[in-house]
Amino acid sequence: SNFINPPYSRKLKEAFINKAFEESKKGKICVMLLPVSTSTKIFHEIIYPNAEIVFLKGRIKFKGINSKGIPVGDRTGQMDNMLVIFK
Repeated sequence: SNFINPPYSRKLKEAFINKAFEESKKGKICVMLLPVSTSTKIFHEIIYPNAEIVFLKGRIKFKGINSKGIPVGDRTGQMDNMLVIFK
């Protein structure tokens, strides 16, 4: 199994989603934490017909270092999230 929290930029996120989908075709389970974006082409063509989707209630609090090198721990993300599971 692979647990994946890809970058949220569109181009990189789509590359990770496509790779996870391809790996699932080889028998690997890929669990992805993604922002909820149900109006996109990749959601309707790759995610929705091929994955189990779990919408998370509330916003996730992330702990660690943000992209600017600043420690964080008490702030929530800017987007709603979902787990996408390719089997």
